[in-house]
Formats: sequence, structure tokens, C-alpha cells
Amino acid sequence: MSQTRSPGAGKIASGLSVGDASITRKPNCPKELLLDDHAIDAWHSNLGIMFERKSFAAEDIPHLINYCNALSKIIKIENELTDIKGFTDQTATGGFKLHPHVNAHNIFTNQSIKLANQLGLSPMARARMLSGGNGDKDDEDDDFNEF
Repeated sequence: MSQTRSPGAGKIASGLSVGDASITRKPNCPKELLLDDHAIDAWHSNLGIMFERKSFAAEDIPHLINYCNALSKIIKIENELTDIKGFTDQTATGGFKLHPHVNAHNIFTNQSIKLANQLGLSPMARARMLSGGNGDKDDEDDDFNEF
């Protein structure tokens, strides 16, 4: 029986890059696609981080736009929810339910977390990006060394 390896198993080859090295300057801010100054500020700061880490590629642009807009929406919704009374609404039957702003806040927060992970802007995504293999070191405990 021949020995085969599972697809995707084993170490990631060293020297892999998540960014596009051929992009040497930051793209212009797409102000018509960003909601407001909060989103524009998020664009500049996060694009700067991605360029510094060399993790930016052209296909990141739509995700970065959505991420910046989600952050802007979170800021706006948090301004609406300034007191605890704003977190709930009373139903017609006298019960309480979460205010629609709270639900929207949860949706945009989850969206921003997912996009941050895709863009390498969260701590775990950054750790995965930076640990892409252990270079030329030989790991005796690696079960896949023999393959």
C-alpha cells in the first residue's frame, strides 16, 4: 500500500507571502464607497498596517471597504445607545425585547470581526500569518517529515 498524505496536511512552506509585493504604493481612498470620516480614518489606518506588514493585495480592497464601513456603523450605533434604557423596547404585550439598534450593532460587530480575520487585522489572524512555517528548522516531532 502506498503512503499518501491528506490534502492540506503538514507544515506550510516557508517564504509564503500573503500580500502582493508588486503593489508599491497605497491605493487612493475610495471616498465614494466609504460612509463617512470614521470609515475613511479606518481605511487609512488599516491600510497603513497592512502595508507595513506587507499583507495587502488588490483583492483585499472590497473587504477593507466593508470592514471600514462596518466600523463606522458600529460607532454610529453606539452613539445611539448612550443609556441602558435604549437597549430594550417594550412589546405590545408588555414584554421587553432588544432594541433594533442592539441587533444591528451585533450584526455589524460580527461582520467586522469576520472581515478583520480575513484581512489579518485580528490577533489570531496575525498570529497565523506570522507563523507560516518554521523556516529551515527540522522538527523531529513532525509526523510528516518522512513524506
